[in-house]
Amino acid sequence: MNFSDFESKMNSLGLASLAEIARSLDATPQAVSNWKSRDHVPYHIVAKLSNLFDHKKLDPNEETLQPSPLIIKKDNGSLSFSDLLLTLAEQLKVITLVAFISVFITVTYIQFIKLPEYISSATILIPENNNNNIGGFAGLASQFGVNLPSSEQADLSSPHILPDLLQSRTFGEKLLKKKFYTEKFNSELSLEKILNDGKTNLQRERLASNALSELRKMISFNQNSQSAFSTIFVKTNEPIFSKQLAEAILIELELLNRFFKSQTVSEKLSFIENRIESVSDDLENSEKLLKEFNERNRQVSSPSLKLEQNRLNQDLEIHKSIFLTLKQQYELAKIEEIQESSILQILDQPQLPLIPANRNIKIGIILSAFFGIALGIAVAFIRSYIDNNDIDERRKIRRVRSFLKKKSKELFLDTRFSGTIVLVLFIGMPFYFGYESKNPTFLGKYSLKIMVINILYLITFFIFATLFYKAKNKKKI
Repeated sequence: MNFSDFESKMNSLGLASLAEIARSLDATPQAVSNWKSRDHVPYHIVAKLSNLFDHKKLDPNEETLQPSPLIIKKDNGSLSFSDLLLTLAEQLKVITLVAFISVFITVTYIQFIKLPEYISSATILIPENNNNNIGGFAGLASQFGVNLPSSEQADLSSPHILPDLLQSRTFGEKLLKKKFYTEKFNSELSLEKILNDGKTNLQRERLASNALSELRKMISFNQNSQSAFSTIFVKTNEPIFSKQLAEAILIELELLNRFFKSQTVSEKLSFIENRIESVSDDLENSEKLLKEFNERNRQVSSPSLKLEQNRLNQDLEIHKSIFLTLKQQYELAKIEEIQESSILQILDQPQLPLIPANRNIKIGIILSAFFGIALGIAVAFIRSYIDNNDIDERRKIRRVRSFLKKKSKELFLDTRFSGTIVLVLFIGMPFYFGYESKNPTFLGKYSLKIMVINILYLITFFIFATLFYKAKNKKKI
C-alpha cells in the first residue's frame, strides 16, 4: 500500500499528524516518516490498520474513559438539566473570565476611549399662524372689499418651516461665521474652523461643505405630534460649547425669520405704493372728467347725457374703491413691518449639560455582563464538546481539524483562487487609488481612513500575487 492511501485512511479515523498515527499503531514517528519518504507501508502495518477499521478503536484504554458531562444522556437520548448544570460548573472559570473581559473592555471604552457628547436642549412653542396680530383689522378691511387670508400662507417667514430652516444652507452659512470658545483650541474661533478641526489649507468650498455636514449632525429637531411644544437638541463634545451653540441657533432663527418677513413686507409695500400712485392718477383723471362734464352740461335731460354721466360716476366710484382698498392694505402692511414680537416662544432656555449623554457606566456594565456571561456559556459548551472523551466525537473533531488544515493550505496554493483575487484587486485599483477625499491629509488626495484602506489593499494584492507566482512555478516544476 502506498503512503497516500494509508494517510487517507488514517485521516478518516481522525488521525492527522504523524505522531498520532505512530501512537495508534505502536510505532515511532521516525518509522512513519520513513514510510512516507519511501511511499510504502509494511504489510504488518496494513494488517493492523485493517484490524483498526474492524474494531473501530484506537486505544484499548479509551473504552474505560468516561465522557464529559455534556454528552451524558438519559435513556431516551436527551440531556438532563443536571447535566447542563454540571457542564457549567466544570467550565465556571471560562465563563467568569469571558464575562470579566467583556465588562472590563466596556468600562474602559466608555470611560476613557469613547468621546463624550454633551446635549443642550431648548423647548419652544411654534405659533399656529402669524396673522393673529392683525385679526382685528380683518373685519374692518372686509367692509371695504379687502379679503385678508384667514390662514397662514406658505412663505419663508412661516414659523412652520423652522425644522427645514435648521437644515438649510442659508441658515448654516450664517451660523458658521459666528465665533465660539472651545477648550479644545483654547481660543475663540469661528464655528467653521472649529468643525474643520482648525484646518485652513483646504479649498473654501470643501471647508464650508464639511462644516455644514458636521453642523447638521449636531442639530436635531423633535416635534411632538401630541403636544404643541417642540424641542431643539444640540450635541457637541463640550458642555459650554453646546449651550452657547444652542443659544446662537435660537437667535439666528429669529433673525433669519425676521429677515424673510421684512423682505416679504417690503415687497408688498413697494407694490402697494406703486399701485396707489397709479390709481391716484386714475382717480384724479376720473374726477376731472366728471367735473368737465358737469360744467358743460348744467342740465342733463337727454338719455345719452344721463348715460354718460352715470358712466363717469361709476368710473369715479370704482377708482375710489380701489384707492381705499390699497390704502387699507398699505396701513396693514406698515403695521406688520414695525412688529417686533418674537415668533419663537421659548419655554425652556438652553441649559448647561452636566454629564455626557453617551456615557452610562451602569447600563454599560449590565449589558456587557449579560453579553459576557452568554458568550462565556457558549464558549464553555463548545470547549466541553471539543474536550469530550467520546471516541467517535474525537475522531470527527480530528477529521475536521485535518480537513481544515489541509484545505486551507491547498486554498492558498491554488492558482485559480489566488489568480482570481489578484485579477479582481487589479481591476479595482483605479477606483481605490484614484479616489480623492473631501479632506485630504496624505499626498494631497487621501484622508487617514482612505490611506489605511489603500495600504491594506496594496499589501493584500502583493501577498496574493506572490502566492500565485509561487504556485504557478511549483506546478511547472
